Amino acid sequence: MCLRMDTNGSLYVQAKTQLTEYLEKRHMRKTPERFEVLGAVCQMDDIFSIEQLSEKMRKDSSFQVSRVTLFNTLETFVDAQLVIKHTLQRASLYEKSIDKRPRVCMVCHQCGLVKRLEKVEVTRFLNEIKTRQFFVRQPVLYLHGLCRKCEMARRKEIKMREKKLTTKK
Repeated sequence: MCLRMDTNGSLYVQAKTQLTEYLEKRHMRKTPERFEVLGAVCQMDDIFSIEQLSEKMRKDSSFQVSRVTLFNTLETFVDAQLVIKHTLQRASLYEKSIDKRPRVCMVCHQCGLVKRLEKVEVTRFLNEIKTRQFFVRQPVLYLHGLCRKCEMARRKEIKMREKKLTTKK
């Protein structure tokens, strides 16, 4: 069964229309693989890696596409503004951006975890940013720090070091 049949109807239709217009303007081929990858991207709920997308397509799709095809297709989607590419410490991560709403991402420097922050106030602030010198097409804000798990491990390590120092005296 094709992924397209399982996707959120209106989101996929909107994305497919946008991709079709993009491909036609640039005289690029409208291949079934591109639309199959688009269907898989539309089904992704959060930020995803190329490996996660590949695994999803391996499980749910009748198409078998190579990693190179996925990379190239995602780059096309980034250019078409269907996907945001988050280039972070260890790897590139992707996120569908068909709705064009602002995104706030929290990035852990220790483990590389990337999570979305859903705060109405921050989203409203990002929507209101306007300047004459720059036209914001896809507002993304990154908050860098430590996730709860890594912060707890860091605190535990500090306590252990302090304990060792006090026992040596």
